[in-house]
This record gives sequence, structure tokens and C-alpha cells, in this order.
Amino acid sequence: MLPATEARSRFLSMVKDAGESFSRYVITHRGKPEAVMMGFDEFEGWLETLEITQSPSWKRALALAKREDRAGRRIRYEDAVGKKPKS
Repeated sequence: MLPATEARSRFLSMVKDAGESFSRYVITHRGKPEAVMMGFDEFEGWLETLEITQSPSWKRALALAKREDRAGRRIRYEDAVGKKPKS
């Protein structure tokens, strides 16, 4: 977390960091979080994810997956994609 006064003095370097290295900054005002600075590419990714999760087909698929999980019908990652997950 970063006070707004400090963010103001570091603004250009923060913009560069956010755009190049996916840095995020939580900016506070009077000790309370008020804003977040992040790179535009990351922001667009967040928006796209939000849009996907609001689609009716995604919500149906998630509900089905939850029902199958509760019923004990699961498959291992390796069986689904044919390889082990990266650690």
C-alpha cells in the first residue's frame, strides 16, 4: 500500500513498472485503500475474465462441475489433459 502523496511523486516510475512488469499498486488516502494502479494489458485481462464469468454458458458449466464434484464424479488432471500439472 502506498499513500497518495508518495504515489504522486513516483507516478511515472509506477506507470512504467505496471506496464512492463505487471506490478500493482494499492494507493491509500488517509490510510484507507482507495485506488489500484496496474498495467493496461493486465486490466484488459481482468475485464475479459469478468466478462467470461458472467456468460450464461460459463455459469451453467460451473454449476454442472459443482454437481459432479459433489457426486464424486471427478477425473484427475493427468487424465483430462494427458500430462502432469507444472509445479
